[in-house]
Amino acid sequence: MILTKFYRVSGLSILIGAIAFMVHIVLRSLMTAGVEQTIFAQQGLWIPLNLLGALGAVLVIFGLPLLTARDRRSIGWLGWSGIGLITVAWMFFGLFLSLYSILVVPWLADQAPALVDASASLPATMLIAYITALVIEFIGCVLLAIPFIRGRTQPRWIGYLLPLAAIWTVAGTLLAPSGPAANLAINLLSNLGPVLLMVALGYLGLQLWSVDAAVREARTGKSFVKSAG
Repeated sequence: MILTKFYRVSGLSILIGAIAFMVHIVLRSLMTAGVEQTIFAQQGLWIPLNLLGALGAVLVIFGLPLLTARDRRSIGWLGWSGIGLITVAWMFFGLFLSLYSILVVPWLADQAPALVDASASLPATMLIAYITALVIEFIGCVLLAIPFIRGRTQPRWIGYLLPLAAIWTVAGTLLAPSGPAANLAINLLSNLGPVLLMVALGYLGLQLWSVDAAVREARTGKSFVKSAG
């Protein structure tokens, strides 16, 4: 019973976190399109918007370890490895970058605006960390997708969406390598990779929540029949 509650809480955590982060990405894309980074980083909505992203990332990270626990035999070591790698990558993309945007970027925009300008080069350590996280997420998405594509667990479309999300994240980085694009459509497209990943993980979270809710309702129904009999 306690384990069932953990499953349900994990599923709900991933679902809410995924929705929160998708809202964060869309609103951030709208906010930053065609605006100088030194300007939008000091706007009143910048910190609350990135707080929403950080909260969403924390909720997703919290729920990921139990995402496939109920189906651990079908998911296999490939799926578990994929979840582990996605969790590690998401600590950087989801949590660290959101906190960096909250704590560091506004200060830099005020004290050293040249460092947040689109033409400014990233520190080598940040660039290495970003590329490493990108590779880790790509491998994680592919590994997690394999059991779904093979039909060992459902739904199969998740197995195709996960690699697509990873590929689109890489493509988005190449599409807007220096940060937010001036064109709104390009800005949205460059951020579509994380949205696709959140759709996949959010659906799995919903599935975990719904299955356990159905089990609980079935048990309640059986108890009612027994008591009526």
